[in-house]
Amino acid sequence: MSGQPWREALARYLGDPAHAGVYRLEPSRAAALADLMVETAGLDWHRLGPAPRWSREALLDGLAESLGFPDYFGRNWDAAWDCLTELRWEAQRARVLVVPAAPWDATALSAFTALMQDAAEHWAARGQALVTLVVAGAEEGEAPEALGLPTLPREASAPLSPESRG
Repeated sequence: MSGQPWREALARYLGDPAHAGVYRLEPSRAAALADLMVETAGLDWHRLGPAPRWSREALLDGLAESLGFPDYFGRNWDAAWDCLTELRWEAQRARVLVVPAAPWDATALSAFTALMQDAAEHWAARGQALVTLVVAGAEEGEAPEALGLPTLPREASAPLSPESRG
């Protein structure tokens, strides 16, 4: 069995505006995404660069770089909202933003996930899917549950297990 049905199922799930939002992703599942991020029909993958710690500044800079915000981006949450709601979309393509595992500042990550959830709802109302996947680290104080985010549902994440790739 080829990996194509698996890719198509994931693309269908993440590309559906009804599934737009912010999810946590366990590191083992994130590793399985690496080959998908190269090319998956219907998905535009974006990844924040690695950071030693997810602070407000690191999250804003990573978001701006990964989504190509304009040079005049003001490096604050309101300016990020403005840029997020002005993104240009290709028809029938979803944007998937991956935030790699790193220690985090709880206040900054909370503001970031709220911003991304609001942006996902904004775009879903316009028929576009924006999904943010926050990779939960295993370091002390960073148990995946500590994020307070829903996990990517089984129907979307189950195909990521190595045994289901065929």
